[in-house]
Amino acid sequence: MRLTVVVPTHNRCELLGRTVRSLLEQSASPADYEIVVVDDGSTDATRPAVESVGAPEGRLRYFGQENKGPAAARNRGVLEARGQIILFTGDDCIPADDLVEQHLQAHDECGDVGVVGLVTWHPEVEKTPFMAYLETGPQFGFGKIENPKDVPIWHFYTANCSVRRHWLEQVEGFDEDFRHAAFEDMEAAYRMKRRGLRIVYRPSAKTYHHHPTTFQQHLARQRLTGMSAALLYRKHPELKFELGIAHAARMTTALKFWEAATEYAFALGVREGITGQKQPEWDEVEAVSTEPRRAEAGRAWVREVFGTMDPDKEELIDLRAELERTKKEWERVTSRRLYRWCEGVARLGWSVLHRLGLGRRTMAG
Repeated sequence: MRLTVVVPTHNRCELLGRTVRSLLEQSASPADYEIVVVDDGSTDATRPAVESVGAPEGRLRYFGQENKGPAAARNRGVLEARGQIILFTGDDCIPADDLVEQHLQAHDECGDVGVVGLVTWHPEVEKTPFMAYLETGPQFGFGKIENPKDVPIWHFYTANCSVRRHWLEQVEGFDEDFRHAAFEDMEAAYRMKRRGLRIVYRPSAKTYHHHPTTFQQHLARQRLTGMSAALLYRKHPELKFELGIAHAARMTTALKFWEAATEYAFALGVREGITGQKQPEWDEVEAVSTEPRRAEAGRAWVREVFGTMDPDKEELIDLRAELERTKKEWERVTSRRLYRWCEGVARLGWSVLHRLGLGRRTMAG
């Protein structure tokens, strides 16, 4: 047994059955891999959906646990795995027929590395303009990978990645403080990379995300992602700038968002007036409206990170103070130089007077 595919799942029984069947029908030899499904406290028919697949004995195993989040579910999967390579994927992903084979080849060719594969929208899913935008970076940032042979942790998506289990064991797996599917995979990658793990990108290892999303749904997810980013920042403050924490906490960010949302609503009206089409729907515009509870939470976060409600103002005050100190230092240095220059001129003038004999007559007089 070379590889174990770990699939954490929660209340997605219909699509899960299709995911598992696609994993069972891979081009790789059945003797090379197994599938472990970890049910993270589902309340739907997840277990019957897995059992109805009718997999040969030993190829598909199901484990249930109380709801603890995807990080805990993956840790349970790693614990139960019999393969030395762990391939993570999602219960909303339909793998290409050769996904497992491509990951195995990557490990054979590249050695003891982490492997990230390509995730893209499933052909059955209607890709809206907003989903196309997500594919450029906000959700699938593969186009931003500059060096496929040394990939940053920010691309370690557990929708399609693999690593030898000893790396996970060295860092004691995923941090279960992360309760949502956001940054828990990259945080684990960060700890593994600090121990020497190199991550490579293999676009031929492909899986298809069968999960259409709207602007409003994405905003809801981004709030959870922001909460996870704050947790990651607290655990690893050195990642503050890579996470964009300083930028996100500033009130100017909210102002820019509101301005963009206002222009967006106006553009929708223009589009509807010209074409008669109402797309996106109005509820997507309503999703950008502010709520007092959210606004107060945002203010509390700003205070916690910066110790002030207006970090931009505080930064400006600091800059002004620094400028004032620099100005005083310049004036002090300039005054000293001016004094020395005047002293030098006076000495030169006194020397000239002496040479002309004027100085002696003056003294004699």
